[in-house]
Amino acid sequence: MKRYYSSLILISAFFAALLISCNKDDMDVGMTISGPLEFNERYNDEITKIEIIVHELSYDLGIPAFKVFRLASGTYLNGAFSLELPAKIDDRFLKQSLSNENFPTNIKVSNKMVKTGVFDFTATDYDETTANSIDEKNKEGNGMWVYSYKTFPLVYIKSDEISTTEGLLYYADRSCSITGTMTASDGHYSITYSMHLKRGWNIVYFTEKYMETLGKKIRIEELSTNPVSGMKWYIRGDY
Repeated sequence: MKRYYSSLILISAFFAALLISCNKDDMDVGMTISGPLEFNERYNDEITKIEIIVHELSYDLGIPAFKVFRLASGTYLNGAFSLELPAKIDDRFLKQSLSNENFPTNIKVSNKMVKTGVFDFTATDYDETTANSIDEKNKEGNGMWVYSYKTFPLVYIKSDEISTTEGLLYYADRSCSITGTMTASDGHYSITYSMHLKRGWNIVYFTEKYMETLGKKIRIEELSTNPVSGMKWYIRGDY
């Protein structure tokens, strides 16, 4: 079921380039994500929380290095989790507006000033108190202390014999909608946008399926904000 991942990366990047603003005056919308984790018995002794983290390039020490920022953190207990997402995300974690981009005429858009971010979930046993304590020891110069903790990327997903759907977590700084379909000239590929995003957090469902017609294999993709039933949470390596 991993055949679609490389395509998903490309489509996620293209989707970020298409988000279009409609109304800057909307209220920011937060979101609470919760649910059971499939195969949780494997991880109940290794996971204590679910997080959304961002790595930001920094030159504070005179050399390029990545700082870690935790945008949200939620509980994990007995195979289930709950994570409250902040209603407002700092602009520094969002992509810049796309006012200089050109878009296909068959994709209906309204404005290119939107800023967006795509964020991933991580299951972990990271403890901030322990990490801060080790940082303080390192500042004292009494040897080099290293904090080791586990992280597991999460995925919200479902699949059957012909299709796979993954839920992608997007933040938009204003409302937007995108509709339309693009089809490759040879007919082997098409992608449909059916998205109506509110300002704040949104789940975008990316579906990929393969069909065969007259001996020709066709890949069909869709990005939609319409809810999809049957989605489940997994550690990505388990799916």
